[in-house]
Formats: sequence, structure tokens, C-alpha cells
Amino acid sequence: MQPDGPYVLRGGDGRYESWSVEVAADGPHKRVSALKPGATLTIPAVGAYPPFAVQLRAPVESAPDVVTAPAKSPIFVVADTHGEFEILAQMLTSQKIVDARLRWSFGRGHLVVLGDVFDRGPNHLEILWLLYGLEAQAAKAGGGVHLVLGNHETMALSGDLRYLNPKYVESAQALGVPDYSFLFPSDSVLGQWLRSRPVVMKVNDLLCLHGGISRALVDRKLSLADINGTVRQVLAGQVPAADAERADFLMTTLGPLWYRGYFAEQKDFTGATQDDVDLTLSQFGVKRILVGHTIVPTITPLFGGKVIAVQVYPKREAGKVNFESLLIRGGHLFRATPDGTASAL
Repeated sequence: MQPDGPYVLRGGDGRYESWSVEVAADGPHKRVSALKPGATLTIPAVGAYPPFAVQLRAPVESAPDVVTAPAKSPIFVVADTHGEFEILAQMLTSQKIVDARLRWSFGRGHLVVLGDVFDRGPNHLEILWLLYGLEAQAAKAGGGVHLVLGNHETMALSGDLRYLNPKYVESAQALGVPDYSFLFPSDSVLGQWLRSRPVVMKVNDLLCLHGGISRALVDRKLSLADINGTVRQVLAGQVPAADAERADFLMTTLGPLWYRGYFAEQKDFTGATQDDVDLTLSQFGVKRILVGHTIVPTITPLFGGKVIAVQVYPKREAGKVNFESLLIRGGHLFRATPDGTASAL
């Protein structure tokens, strides 16, 4: 059993409480602390990376569907961190997105995360708190942090926990909840924040999402607001009857969370054509589509560079960290690595 937390939920009196798992000689214990509005949490150290502070904010409105960043602002894109906090921290510090104390140092730059923070690895909670805290720090500096939901976020929030790291199964038991999803209700800090995130976001001339846009989705001519609003209804468990068919479709393998049709080797998916990609670009008014979800050995341009596959799975092999992120600077694309280097794509 490992220590875990904090999770910030509302207590019986409606006020926020911090819930943590502490491990003593006699086993795990649940620790509950009352929190004042605007309280600052300390997120415990992970490995060689220090603890960091996060100030709680009031519940947020829905994140925008469209973000316009200055042309000179660099954009750093990360996909599918899957609980590998130390690998992500190494990437962000070496690339000077954050400093050694994990504080924002990217100035007016924008950090885009293409979903799948949850599941598999042992430290997705710390990643969530890091992104939550960096969002406020970046905004203050004139930059931005943007998380789009992946299929693992929607699974975890909806109680589909088949890929959950065993650590979090034990945490749920120690904290006395029926299952792990009960630690992220819609009125908790991270639960509400996650439910406010989009599934598909336009950042300048980039369409940023987790899975992909199928031709079936293009043919429905849904706007970003339609897509994001409907998935938020699903996560709230409040889908109007008139939107039920759309909601069901968006959560299938033809929807933006699960689609893998850009990749020829994915035989279970209807493959995208160049015409399909061009129609997507035209419909959403973008020049490129950035996706995670499907693992590639290195960041890979597809369809003549109109689709960029970013998901290089974070892992350690033979003492080396295998992970890549996409850096866009001055209109040029670079493959960024955790050793602090970047090479032209």
C-alpha cells in the first residue's frame, strides 16, 4: 500500500475537504482535513521531483472550444502520459516548460495535453494537480495550459476502471468509497475541472484531440460546441432524449475519443482517406490535426503532414527514457525529447 492524495471533495456541510491515504506501521489510514476557500495544497514529492504547491480556485466554466495564441507563441504538445509523472516532469523540466520546482517557465507559450492522463501508471493524480496548477500560472504569464479529454478520462469518470493502476484500487478501499470514480464527483475540485475540459479543441490552425475525426463524424457536420457540449452531458449523466443518439455515436470507435482510422495497421477501424482528412481540415478551418491515442515509435507526420501522431508511449527501457513531445515554434515542428533536445520533424 502506498500513500496517496490529496483528493479534494465536498464534505457533508458542503465545504471542501482534503482526503489522503497515509500509511503507518499498522496499515493505511484515511486523513481528512478541512479546507478554506482558496487554500493552497502541497502535492507530495514523486521520486527525484520535489513537492509542489497548488492553490485551489473557484469552480470553472467550460473551457473554450477555440484558443487563439499569438503567432510568435511556442506550442508544446504532450500526449498520453498515463500516470508516468516522473517521465512527464523530466520532459517538462528539460524543455524548460517548467522550472526545477515545477513552476511555469514557458512564458507566453502554450502547453497542450492530448488526453489520457489517467490509468496504467502510478501517479496520474500528481499529473492532474500539476496541470491544474500550471493552468493558472500560465494564464498569469500570458500563456496557456489546455487539456483535452481522452478515452481514459471519460472511462475513469464514468466508473470504467479496467485499466486503473492497482495503487488506486487500494486507495479507494482505504478512503472508503465504492470505487475510484467516487473520488472525482462533479462537485469535487478535479472532477469538476475535468468535466469542464473539451474533447476537441482548436488552437490557432491546429485541431487538437485524443483519437481522431472519422468521416462519419465529419458527415454529421457537428461544431466543436456540439461535440464538446454533448460529451459534457454524457459525463454529467444528463443527456436529453433529443441528443441521445448523438451522444451514443460520439462515445463509439467512430467518435473523437476512440477513432484510430489514420493508422493503416489499425484494421478494426474504417481507414481515413486523404479526402476525409481534407474535409476535416476544411470543416474546422485548420491546417493540421494533432492526435494521441495510437502508439507510434516516434512522432510521425501522416497524410503529407496534415495529421501528426504524437503518442510515443512514456516508458523506461534499458535505463533510457522513451518519450517524445511535439514543439511548434515559428511555424516549424520539432520532435522534443526528455534530454532537452529538439530535432526538426
